[in-house]
Amino acid sequence: MKHLLSILVVALNEAEHLPLLMEHVKRLRRPPGWSIETILVDGGSRDRSLEIAHAIGFTRIIQLPGASIPVSRNRALREANGDMLAFLDGDCLPDRDWLEKAAPYLTADEPVLLGFPVHPARDGNWIQQAWYAHWRHKNTAAQLKAQMPFEEGAFRLITTRNMLLNRRLLDLVPAFNETLTTGEDTDFAFRASEAGAHLLALPTLIVTHLGEPSTLGQYFRQQLWHANRKAYATILLSSGGKRGANAIYFSLAFLLSLLLALAALVATALLRTPWPLLGLLPLAAVTAAPALLIALRAHSPLLFFRLCVLYFLYGAARSIDLVGLAPDKPSWKSALTPPTADSARKTKP
Repeated sequence: MKHLLSILVVALNEAEHLPLLMEHVKRLRRPPGWSIETILVDGGSRDRSLEIAHAIGFTRIIQLPGASIPVSRNRALREANGDMLAFLDGDCLPDRDWLEKAAPYLTADEPVLLGFPVHPARDGNWIQQAWYAHWRHKNTAAQLKAQMPFEEGAFRLITTRNMLLNRRLLDLVPAFNETLTTGEDTDFAFRASEAGAHLLALPTLIVTHLGEPSTLGQYFRQQLWHANRKAYATILLSSGGKRGANAIYFSLAFLLSLLLALAALVATALLRTPWPLLGLLPLAAVTAAPALLIALRAHSPLLFFRLCVLYFLYGAARSIDLVGLAPDKPSWKSALTPPTADSARKTKP
């Protein structure tokens, strides 16, 4: 049976990475009867992204200067001709067997959504490797199933950096929520799960992400950018706080313990006694407890200390968003200079 996979890419200033992405797409091993089209929606790039996209052979290129990410994703969906669809970012590289691994699940006679957290580049630094370990070990089902696909909590692990679906899914969830500035992919996956679609996390569905934050400053700005109170509220109201609320609960606990810690420091200064410093313990516990859990699952003592740093910055960024101190957040990538392709070419094709 013939199938057409529409690979949908929403990009902004990705001239450096688009040739690598297309190279990997062209190298994909295709099951018999499968063909591929590629669609780029550009949000107003100021580099050579459009020129390069034409040169390397994208099937269709749509320009939407200034459009939000969910608006761009929905336009890509409308342009797609495939009975199967996939989202990749412009700086993401699928492994050669990516389509082969996904195809048997996509062709099921039911709405299907697949994905898995992206890998950092092979030469990724400790920040990138530790954050991938967070994603890789946060789900207990992933521990139990090893490399096997699993359903439990799958929607938390599927983002548009590595997302595949069949067109039947759009009968249940026809579009991304255009009122969200970020978090639209998690919202999409959550709504698909709530609507009864078959969601699967596939550890063998490997995509390398070249654009992972490489400094603590970049990581903090990324978490601030991804934080979205509206998306949090949607998940809480839809599930009653029973599903998909771990990040929300962590953010709330961090914010409360941070306020307590600040009060403890003020009390210590005013009362000239160290006893109020005990108020710092909840903040330490909120940060250290999940770091210890992931480190134990990963069998890595060093990971504990690294995740303590990352979880503290994560909590701080999400707390800033929760209290409304960053209403007009720019994209965390807006301050970056164009990356070089040297490290990108070291990844496995």
